[in-house]
Amino acid sequence: MTNVRKGRRTLVFIALVFAAPILVASLLAFSGWLPEGRRNYGELVDPPVHLDAPATLSAGAPLAWTTPQWHWTLVVRVPEICDAGCRERLDLVGNLRISMGRHAEKLRIAIDHPVAADSVLGRASGVYVLVDAPVALVDRMHPARTDLTLALVDPAGYLMLRYPEQADLSRVRKDIGKLIR
Repeated sequence: MTNVRKGRRTLVFIALVFAAPILVASLLAFSGWLPEGRRNYGELVDPPVHLDAPATLSAGAPLAWTTPQWHWTLVVRVPEICDAGCRERLDLVGNLRISMGRHAEKLRIAIDHPVAADSVLGRASGVYVLVDAPVALVDRMHPARTDLTLALVDPAGYLMLRYPEQADLSRVRKDIGKLIR
């Protein structure tokens, strides 16, 4: 009889050893906890907004949000008065695309402000100056009062992530890097 009890205890112990991680993971998942590496820095637009209407470029041509040549679009809103700090951050946005290396072609930048030809954005490829953006995009982005605000549009034309003013561009780059690989 003691061998049977000892065998049952061993079986229960083994079952608990294998069930414990599942129970802990389930409790963490239901509590809403996520590991730090799995969170986006940007605020998820819920529900995602499909941008049906194309934007109008400064040259008058339409900018389609869904196109097979590009994967993601970083939309940049610039405040009416862009001081020196704002212009410096604009250059950093241009560097953000360049820092993607071989994946830079998978990202285009759409900006609602004229770009100086001698700036980083002015010299970069894949930068489009918007004259008119869809109302759905403008309504869901954070307003640009004193600094840039950013948003990401996915390849299917959905506004997915938005960033507030003074967003940490290195963390924005990490978000984009996770998406375009």
